Amino acid sequence: MKLLFTFLFSALIFTYAFSQTSVDVVTGPGYANDVYYSFTGDTLKTAPRSNWDIAFITSQMSVSALANNGAGVMVYTWPGGTIEDWETVDTTGIVWTPIYNSIEDWEEGAFNAHATEHPDYGWGIYNMANHNIYGDSIFIVKCPVGNSMIVKKFAIVLKNASQNVWTFKYADLNGENEKTVTLEGNNYNNVSYIHYSLVNDSIVEQEPAEDWQLLFTKYYDYNIPYYVTGVLANSGVQIQQVNGVSQADFVDYNSGVFNDTISEIGSDWKSFSMATFQYVVAEDVVYFVQFKEANDTENQIWKIYFTGFSGSSTGTYSFVKQDMLSTGIKDNVSGKSLIAYPNPAKGELNIIHDFDGAVEITVYNISGQLVLKQEATEDA
Repeated sequence: MKLLFTFLFSALIFTYAFSQTSVDVVTGPGYANDVYYSFTGDTLKTAPRSNWDIAFITSQMSVSALANNGAGVMVYTWPGGTIEDWETVDTTGIVWTPIYNSIEDWEEGAFNAHATEHPDYGWGIYNMANHNIYGDSIFIVKCPVGNSMIVKKFAIVLKNASQNVWTFKYADLNGENEKTVTLEGNNYNNVSYIHYSLVNDSIVEQEPAEDWQLLFTKYYDYNIPYYVTGVLANSGVQIQQVNGVSQADFVDYNSGVFNDTISEIGSDWKSFSMATFQYVVAEDVVYFVQFKEANDTENQIWKIYFTGFSGSSTGTYSFVKQDMLSTGIKDNVSGKSLIAYPNPAKGELNIIHDFDGAVEITVYNISGQLVLKQEATEDA
């Protein structure tokens, strides 16, 4: 049996039924941590950024290799020869021109920076016969340790594509402390990258195993050029930025103009005021984020807009998120129906349901504030 309940409100207007939630993501004093964020699971993992130096993609069909630019890791291509000249590396007279990770595509890591086109992927050359990628370049890598740097020569020797295995080597510039490391990508298929510390000679568990959409981090923006704190999107996540709108009210995203630039959210939603020595957050910019999680059959779309940024004292990002494909009416009992009208509502809201027994009705306004919490029974 369907039951009808009518709730009366005083001076309350619902412009739409989507619920908005305020969120704080904390990266710590000095922005020391990377935070991996999921719209459905919130903060999944907070990990010290300085844990790792280089990272290798786990996807079998990719050859991306990253440097931890945000932690101060610097990468340079050694100009004196190829990987065949490993034993004779000498940096005397080198022009120290750094290379950085792309801020557009995870596939273009620092070690891929000098790629031209197939079969040259920067650090190595694709072999048509066996589909492996063989390293042809030597890099100089500077890794921060406290207030100093250690310097290593480094080369990716091979990506065995059929077995999804990386092999790389590194040593001190004089050849001492040489190590050759093999990483089996198939052993890490629950994360996007295998992170590695050259300083500690060890694999680092940096990413969470769960699906994440946003990474709150520090990176080098070569378009400025400057190191910035901001937000990068995971592979497969698409973003749409809309300027000059009411952040709380605007919902008219365009399904045809999402893009997959990983720094689309980035850092330019905030600016630093020299008058107040505080960060100022844009009040008319919203982002729509489209993605699929592991078990999704359809895209999810969320709106996000920033409301505050603490700066280096706590590294706190404050924002509001909103599920664009949810009605905001949650039916937690399968096979039951729940209808609310009119939608939008002003002054009066009618709810029809066929749940058994007492039902607690909760209603939130556009700002995510609870405006009604009432038990609705057949005798009410």
